[in-house]
Amino acid sequence: MFDPGQTQTMPSKPKPLPLCYLAASACLTVLASACQMNTPSAQITMDIHDVQTTDAPAMQPIADADATVDTAATTETDTEDSADSSITLDLVDISPDTDAAIGPPCLAGTTTGLCEPVSQCNGKAVPGLCPGPADIQCCVAPWTCDPKAVPQPNVGLSTPPAIGYCPAGMLAVAGFCIDRFEASLVEVTASGATQPWSPYWNPAGHKVKATVLQGAVPQAYISGTQAKAACEAAGKRLCTDTEWLRACQGPAKYTYPYGNQLQLGVCNDHRNVHPAIELYATAASWIWSALDNPCLDQLPESLAATGSHPGCVTAEGAEDMMGNLHEWTADPAGTFRGGYYVDTKLNGPGCLYVTTAHDMGHWDYSTGFRCCADTTN
Repeated sequence: MFDPGQTQTMPSKPKPLPLCYLAASACLTVLASACQMNTPSAQITMDIHDVQTTDAPAMQPIADADATVDTAATTETDTEDSADSSITLDLVDISPDTDAAIGPPCLAGTTTGLCEPVSQCNGKAVPGLCPGPADIQCCVAPWTCDPKAVPQPNVGLSTPPAIGYCPAGMLAVAGFCIDRFEASLVEVTASGATQPWSPYWNPAGHKVKATVLQGAVPQAYISGTQAKAACEAAGKRLCTDTEWLRACQGPAKYTYPYGNQLQLGVCNDHRNVHPAIELYATAASWIWSALDNPCLDQLPESLAATGSHPGCVTAEGAEDMMGNLHEWTADPAGTFRGGYYVDTKLNGPGCLYVTTAHDMGHWDYSTGFRCCADTTN
């Protein structure tokens, strides 16, 4: 058998063989050697006279897309000079796992994956994002979250300009100002400087103030009392119910920020699986007492960045007033409005959604806020 690492001496004046037989024999030999290499890429060069020639059967020419036959030095004459002829096969991209069908990259939300058969996906297969048959789906890495981690996704973001006679990040609506986006927090240090605060953590025991950031993960896990203090620390206040409704409905008093007809998905307004059921992998009753887990709002397709649903905008330009997070108002009895990313209809449709079941001390993964202020003119 041919040994690719050894040169064999052939008898003088060997009987020439048809080139088609040499190519076929070389192809079979190299493929067999490649299987033993267990390497994804290799190049093998052999002397065509290293193939045994005794009683060789007649063979038909075969085509091999990876094989090239160098015949520049071969004239098929009965001379010793023909020993310089060689066959080179470039075995690029031949791997032991020839059944793998890895396709082009794909994007599932903000997560990059690869298009491949569902049966070969070791992560999460997301349908509808890849060309080809239905079983070719976008395979992304399994989602993980450390509940003790303190992510800071909003570092480096800035406050957008004001619209109208309002402080930065706010817009004018019928004689008052309201935040353009759901609020974020910054922590105020003992020196008076500010530093980022994680939107997935309740600020109990820390001095914080509200800010407005475009493209930020808005602050969740906050009580009505804490939201009120954060607005006041920024020189603002929680919106009254009247102000909040006027800003959401616009001058035409729409049911939804964008009109009177529901357009599902224009806002971050629904989710097929409740995040607690997904996170804890059960629907047992105990999960409803564990809604403070910071991983709930880090699940895929949960809390969205501010301004990431550009169609979810009011007549005056306030964004995300329906869905994403419940928003606390100034009602001292405890009220939050607008629904959140799981539900925007059980307690009323769109702008009319209102929850009054909790006092101002309540907080969970779904509670957020935005501030109001007087105009500056």
